Amino acid sequence: MLRSILRLAYGAGGYAAGLASIAAVVAFLADLPFFKGVNAGDPGPIGPSIAINLGLIGLFGLHHSVTARRWFKARWTRLIPPALERTTYLWMSTAAVALLILFWQPVTIPLWQVSDPWAAGAIWAAFLAVWGLMFSATFPIGHLRFFGLAQVWNRVRGLPEPNPAFTARWLYGLVRHPISLGWMLVPWLTPQMTLGQITFAIGTMVYVLTATAFEEADLAADLGEAYRRYRREVPAFLPRLRRSRRRSGI
Repeated sequence: MLRSILRLAYGAGGYAAGLASIAAVVAFLADLPFFKGVNAGDPGPIGPSIAINLGLIGLFGLHHSVTARRWFKARWTRLIPPALERTTYLWMSTAAVALLILFWQPVTIPLWQVSDPWAAGAIWAAFLAVWGLMFSATFPIGHLRFFGLAQVWNRVRGLPEPNPAFTARWLYGLVRHPISLGWMLVPWLTPQMTLGQITFAIGTMVYVLTATAFEEADLAADLGEAYRRYRREVPAFLPRLRRSRRRSGI
């Protein structure tokens, strides 16, 4: 009984930490005054600051790429119960986000600025809309499973772990990686772009494009021909202007 309670507490904490880390990144990129934003703080030398920021993005990306790979999970779950693997990933991800935000070096050299309030408001509306779409994209693939709670709950109840979730519904009928696409878009949706912000935007884009190839290989290995057929029919990031009527029924 106590072990089940501890597992549930660990899973619920991981869920809360995952949501908090998303909120922290939103506040960071929005450069909110009550939070350590991307341009907050006293700027230092440009070269070292950019190098540190790229290192932080690399550390964040390394965690997400390595710990999400099949070979890592196979070894990692020898040390921790498989039901807690996703929750542990979220705790580690939260730590990586905290490091990125805390040690981010502001480089406030302006590159462009939208001064018209209506245009700036439209950009901020698009920023929030993309985050909303990213969050909504967790539900077709299993929101609670994405954040680790479903695995913990099934373990506590003694239920078998279901097969990996796969769907072509909602945004997944338009692009294969809507959440990754959102990560590439949101850093650019700002009315004021600085050198520090564009470093984050380009660094994030390079990471996502690089990591997607490894993610696709894992998905094809896990899901087989269904995913390979889906990959042929649905683009990775750029939606087709006209959706094909030929659909595999997935």
